[in-house]
Amino acid sequence: MHAQYGPAIGDIIEGALSWHMWGRLGWLDIKRRYRRTLIGPFWTTLSLGIFILAMGIVWAHLWKQDPKAYLPFLCSGFLVWVMVSTTLIEGCAVFFAAEGLIKQLRFPYMTLVFSVVWRNVIVFLHNLIIFLFVSLYAGGKLTAATLLVIPGLFLVMVNGLWMVLLLGLVCSRFRDIQQVISSILQLSMFVTPIFWTGDQLGERFMAFVDYNFLFHFVDIIRSPLLGKAPAIWSWMCVGGVTVVGWLATLEFFSRFRRRITYWV
Repeated sequence: MHAQYGPAIGDIIEGALSWHMWGRLGWLDIKRRYRRTLIGPFWTTLSLGIFILAMGIVWAHLWKQDPKAYLPFLCSGFLVWVMVSTTLIEGCAVFFAAEGLIKQLRFPYMTLVFSVVWRNVIVFLHNLIIFLFVSLYAGGKLTAATLLVIPGLFLVMVNGLWMVLLLGLVCSRFRDIQQVISSILQLSMFVTPIFWTGDQLGERFMAFVDYNFLFHFVDIIRSPLLGKAPAIWSWMCVGGVTVVGWLATLEFFSRFRRRITYWV
């Protein structure tokens, strides 16, 4: 298949400009999931809050750490991880889950991609209520570095777009990839510093942290939430992944965009 960069770039731009469509799609999907429930999406927030509280208290005592220091660390990292991992898993089904729309209507494929990322950002913002209560308990304070959560979240969203687009394309052709991604993410949660800090590995195994791009996605949001500026290396890694990821995805999308209708 020859690359058609013009239509691919046009699809991405048109999808981005259709914010009223993907914004509505993302919001309606959340409402549909929790229709006829009492507190809607806050059920997810409640279950996550209970999990974080239980794990935080138990693990803080197992590792002899102060719960007021460990709970904010665990909460902020786990909330970001849930957003990233859920976005990737849902991104695998972004196209074949919308088979009816794709085969009946003509619209930018990126509209579906944006809606997946957007609805997970909405859920993440809901879940930040948990971190608010944890911060009040731990006596956390706002600092100038806290504002860095805005560019951090923006970069995670930008990377989420190319990841969802790429995974959606691959999984539309090879459905088994979705199960592979799900298994990899389950393992990655335990080898990424979410429940533990990188310093606990020691210098010998720090490469598992330094070259784990999933950790850096978490760190550029977690550190500002904790009132600290992320490491320069984290910004560099995320920036590099952003550029390389989008270039590779654009190449892939431009070659196989016309096949999506047949694959789903």
